[in-house]
Amino acid sequence: MSNTSIRVITEPEEFATLKEVWNRLLPQCADDSSIYLTHEWLSTWWKYFGYGKKLHLLLIEKGLQVIGVVPLMEVEYRAPLHRFHVLETVGSVNCNYIGLIPPENGDETVTALLTYLEDQLNKSRLVLRLVMVPEDSKILALMRKHGSMLAKNLRIDEKVNTLAPYVPLPATWDDYFLSLSQNRRAILRRALRSLEKEHKVELKEYPPGCLEAGLNEFFELHQQRWQSINIRGVFSSAQMREFYLDIANQFQQKNWLHFSCLTADNEVVSAVYGFVYNNKLYCTTAARDIRYSKYSVGHIHQMFLIKQAISKGLREYDFLKGDEPYKFHWTKSARKYFQVAVFKKGPYLSLHFKLLQLWSRLQTIRQYSVRELYSRYLIRRRERKEKKSAGLEC
Repeated sequence: MSNTSIRVITEPEEFATLKEVWNRLLPQCADDSSIYLTHEWLSTWWKYFGYGKKLHLLLIEKGLQVIGVVPLMEVEYRAPLHRFHVLETVGSVNCNYIGLIPPENGDETVTALLTYLEDQLNKSRLVLRLVMVPEDSKILALMRKHGSMLAKNLRIDEKVNTLAPYVPLPATWDDYFLSLSQNRRAILRRALRSLEKEHKVELKEYPPGCLEAGLNEFFELHQQRWQSINIRGVFSSAQMREFYLDIANQFQQKNWLHFSCLTADNEVVSAVYGFVYNNKLYCTTAARDIRYSKYSVGHIHQMFLIKQAISKGLREYDFLKGDEPYKFHWTKSARKYFQVAVFKKGPYLSLHFKLLQLWSRLQTIRQYSVRELYSRYLIRRRERKEKKSAGLEC
């Protein structure tokens, strides 16, 4: 440990220069090599959403060599008469694998990380809060293993935040299709026959020259669906649309982008924006034309994509965070996503953390209008009923 140290990067310009180091470490992280840990994703996310936050990127070094990276940021949340200073992971949108730590350096790197956190959190009222940590995160496992021994003044608090369904892909489509229930197979066949009887149906991927036009069409389709139930869609923000376009252009150059549409008579009726990385297809955002709801075009599109992923030899189709019942039509497999918090032991800091949690929930509620809150309540109530009738974990 004597020659292992942590260097803190606070300047975005220096973040940009770390791409070579990043690309050397990432392939060594085995299953933790997530698309959301790439330098491209994190640096682009910071470009669009880093305003008002302080970069706090940790480089864990052994001698002159970087053996680990933990991309954090410090965020100040202001409540009446109180301020919360929180360390969070940069770009934690769909999943948060904490950092880049190759297995061979895992114990040494996490030891350095916990020692650093204990020192920093003891000096202040800082809280480390990781919102979406998958249960198979190797760094989380190491933090659990070493936390009680190394950081005696720190409390590591965990709770299940949500589930993330995924499909472990078999060798053939027939193997997968037969794993679905007989009723599910019948519904999919009937929906596809009905759509193909009345329309010419095609699955297409957007070529580079059509990317911007295709994304604008995708944004509009997504917005129309949510606005029809009185909810502002995510693409009501011009900033979010620009971010999606920027990421799409970068990922397409690296063959990481999956952006496809299902057409009926050459009209787009469903679109899926996702990524292919580390032999896995991430289904990030989907949109569908509500005029074609009777055909279940979203489900038909998902069926085509899973079939295509199997034919390409991919190992997994990841629906990402959220335990919406429709995802469990396709799989019974789901990862638990944890919220992990690390803070100094003691009654004051425990209360401080509880106030932060309460304030965060209130802020989430305040961003919606009364009409939106009611619409979201109806959606959640329907989903609870569907999950209960299906015997799914809530």
